[in-house]
Amino acid sequence: MRKAEKEQVVAESERGVDEAVHLIVSGYRGLTVKDITELRRRIREAGGQMRVVKKTLFRRALEGRDQAVLGEYMEGPIAVTFVSGDAIAVLKAMHEFARDHEQLDFKAGWVDSQLLQGAQLEELATLPPREELLGRLLAAMSGPVAQLVAMLQAVPRDLVATLHAVAVQREGEAAA
Repeated sequence: MRKAEKEQVVAESERGVDEAVHLIVSGYRGLTVKDITELRRRIREAGGQMRVVKKTLFRRALEGRDQAVLGEYMEGPIAVTFVSGDAIAVLKAMHEFARDHEQLDFKAGWVDSQLLQGAQLEELATLPPREELLGRLLAAMSGPVAQLVAMLQAVPRDLVATLHAVAVQREGEAAA
């Protein structure tokens, strides 16, 4: 590869890093071209873009950026997934693909301005959908509130029941 071509690749990678909010570095050794094409399609549908990169050129593109720590995790042939939107959706698509293709290996990622290692990315990929998590949070938050409302309603209800019992008792005494 000529110097001009290398500079162009580095510039494209820098542009991708600047535009992406999240980066996922994965190994793909052993995947066929057909498999990689399928993986790219799934990632694109989830809102990401995967590129097979040369490690040395990609490290150059990361120089001087916070994401430069990803360079430590680049071993073997690697692919970088650039995500501008929801990283979880892309991770889920990759994880689903990895179930059938064990060759796909999460190396590391830069998600929400944090370095995550492969196992942490796997955990994120197995989280329930956002809507389900929000539902669980709402249920957890509404439980104590519902108990408080029930307790506050019990005080006047018990007072009324006690006054009614006293009134019934006094009517019985007055009739006797």
